[in-house]
Amino acid sequence: MTSIATYTVPMILAAVGFLFLISKKDLFNEFIQGAKDGLETLVHLLPMLIILVVGISMFRASGGLDILSNFFAPFFNFLNIPKEIIGFIIMRPFSGSSSTAMLNDIFNQYGADSFAGRAASLIFGSSDTVFYIFAVYFGAAKIKKTGYALPAALLTQLFCAFCACMIAGML
Repeated sequence: MTSIATYTVPMILAAVGFLFLISKKDLFNEFIQGAKDGLETLVHLLPMLIILVVGISMFRASGGLDILSNFFAPFFNFLNIPKEIIGFIIMRPFSGSSSTAMLNDIFNQYGADSFAGRAASLIFGSSDTVFYIFAVYFGAAKIKKTGYALPAALLTQLFCAFCACMIAGML
C-alpha cells in the first residue's frame, strides 16, 4: 500500500510531462506566458493584501478587537457563545494567521479540551477567512460590487460559530 502512495505523485507528474511532450506545443513559451499572467495577478492583488494585513495588525494592537468583543458580548452571550472566543470569532473572517494565533492562545489559556477550546477548534475547521477570500478572488476577477455575497458569507460565519458551540456543548 505504501509503494502505491509513494509512486502516485511522480507517476502523475511523469504522465503530464509525457502528454506535454507529445502535444507538439511550445512548452517554454507556454510556461513564460503562465508566469507572466501569474505576476500580473500578483501585481493587482498585492496592494489589497498589504492593506488587509496591516489593517488587521493595527486593529489588534490598538485594542479595537477588545472593544469590539466587549460590545458584542451580550449578543454572543444570548447565542450561548462563550466570551472567551468572541475575539477569535470576530478575527476569523479577516485573517487566517491571526485566528490561528488566537486559537493557540485559547488552547494555552483554557486548554484544548475546554469548552472554549473545543468550540474554537470547531469554528476554525468550519469557517474561513471571508475578507481575505473576497480580496483575492473578487480582486482577481475585478468585481467591485459584491451584492449580497459579503452579508451571506458573514451570516454563514455566525451560523458556523453558533453550531460549533452547540456541538461543543454536546461533546
